[in-house]
Amino acid sequence: MSEHYFVSDAHLGAAPPESEARLLRFLETLHGRADSLYIVGDLFDFWFEYGRAIPKHGFRVLAELARLKKEGTRIVYVAGNHDFRFRDFFGRELGIETAESVSHVVDGLRVWVGHGDDIDQRFMSRLFRRLMRSRLNNFLYSFVHPDIGIGFANWVARQSRARGPDDQLRGRMARVAEARLAEGYDLVVMGHLHVPERRELDNGLYLNTGDWLTHFSYGVLRDGTVALERHTE
Repeated sequence: MSEHYFVSDAHLGAAPPESEARLLRFLETLHGRADSLYIVGDLFDFWFEYGRAIPKHGFRVLAELARLKKEGTRIVYVAGNHDFRFRDFFGRELGIETAESVSHVVDGLRVWVGHGDDIDQRFMSRLFRRLMRSRLNNFLYSFVHPDIGIGFANWVARQSRARGPDDQLRGRMARVAEARLAEGYDLVVMGHLHVPERRELDNGLYLNTGDWLTHFSYGVLRDGTVALERHTE
């Protein structure tokens, strides 16, 4: 039996301690089971790698991911809109792949995975994304002391996250997924919305992984069958 998991939007650093503990318990269940784990963005409420420093929140989750990787689980981290700067920490220290989006064949299915924040055209979302993804801003931000930079970014991230779900965005994401499926993909996986959804479309399947703040949901591709599940322990 092959098992491949998709999880997103834990927002560690802003999530309540019980949410992080619940995510840890979920990751512990994957030992000896998961062939791969896709983090579909925003594992952290803010992630920015300085030359010699990283945010300390989520350390226990990072340690658990390291154990999973050591046991042979392939882990791919797709950047979300709260993941501002990947350098070499994930690859060098943990062996985790990072990307803006991925197109993989998983268990015989052609799968496209992306966070989905680029579909969000609300003003604050576009401004937030443009500022934080700018190479110049990233370069300048790297000179700010981590205590100041991380503290300020956490405040900005909270403003972005506090807006809640958007029904229009939900529809746009489904339409983008439909366009991807029309290109020949069998499965499109996104996050960002914080609303879990499994939708059968004309050419395949669209899965939104939800979040680990309210729904504690994740996707799983198990022997060619796609399911949306919730961790209840």
